Amino acid sequence: MAFTPRTLAGSLALTVALLASGCTTTVTDPVGVPQPGAGGPGPQPAAAQSPQGSAAPDDLGQRSRDGGYWPASVQLGEHPELGPVVLDGQGFTLYRFDRDNAAPSQSNCTESCLTRWLPVLVNERVKFNNLDPSRLGAAARPDGTQQVTVGGWPAYRFVDDRVPGQISGQGADGLWFVVAPDGGKAAAPIDQNRESSPR
Repeated sequence: MAFTPRTLAGSLALTVALLASGCTTTVTDPVGVPQPGAGGPGPQPAAAQSPQGSAAPDDLGQRSRDGGYWPASVQLGEHPELGPVVLDGQGFTLYRFDRDNAAPSQSNCTESCLTRWLPVLVNERVKFNNLDPSRLGAAARPDGTQQVTVGGWPAYRFVDDRVPGQISGQGADGLWFVVAPDGGKAAAPIDQNRESSPR
């Protein structure tokens, strides 16, 4: 079954537009933990309920049937080994899957894959901080939710990352990679001195 990708629309597009025009707070510390009482993602459609028997971490709030979650924000971060990366609002690293499609955007992580790789979902309350709005989008998932895309690639959080900034999923199975702000694979910055030195 094919699912049609879409760009961010409605209230979400307004949030991104406000970000682009500088009407949101600049995030200088990429680890922005949601404040108590700030509210979760709000009511979701009937399809967006916690999966039966889910052993998911408690800090993710309401979950979709596919095990996806709605972060408070998706934002730019900096990793000491990989340079610019994309993080969720708690500072956890986000990933992309080489078996997904970016054009058109489609997730191919299903069934047992979803026990380790949690889809990052979008709604009108999710904020985007310091990311290029033209690189952001959303793709429909089989459970009726919308998954955040970066450069067309669906975004995921890895369950084995236990602390913010951890990248234990980098290179997993040769298919999973930390997502860069343009949707590419995050990579260590090129050492200009080494690159220009004679061999």
